[in-house]
Amino acid sequence: MNEAWLKALPKAELHLHLEGALEPELMFALARRNGIELPWSDVDVLRQAYSFNNLQEFLDLYYQGANVLRTEQDFYDLTWAYLQKCQAQGVVHVEPFYDPQTHTERGIPFEAAINGISGAMRDGREQLGITGG
Repeated sequence: MNEAWLKALPKAELHLHLEGALEPELMFALARRNGIELPWSDVDVLRQAYSFNNLQEFLDLYYQGANVLRTEQDFYDLTWAYLQKCQAQGVVHVEPFYDPQTHTERGIPFEAAINGISGAMRDGREQLGITGG
């Protein structure tokens, strides 16, 4: 099959939890910015942890990643990185989700997440041509 043809097809992504889309490089960058120590020594070791063997291993990684999300800018950066990956894969419409209680339970204001995600979605529409809901 012609992989270029497949990549060029317009696609929609209708259900993705943004916290689960956090890539190792961004997780380390946000941890540094927010003064958070991660349990992995570097990006390569963290990338190996992305090969989960069960749900609990995934959830442990998911919550460690969520923990680096502290500010509106963090949520913006996560969403923007996701949208850039979508553009590279031919995705033209997204309907991402996020888990508010994961963050509000840690004292992160609801507005920080909503404003960061909404800002990136707006920029994604204007700059990348990706619609969303």
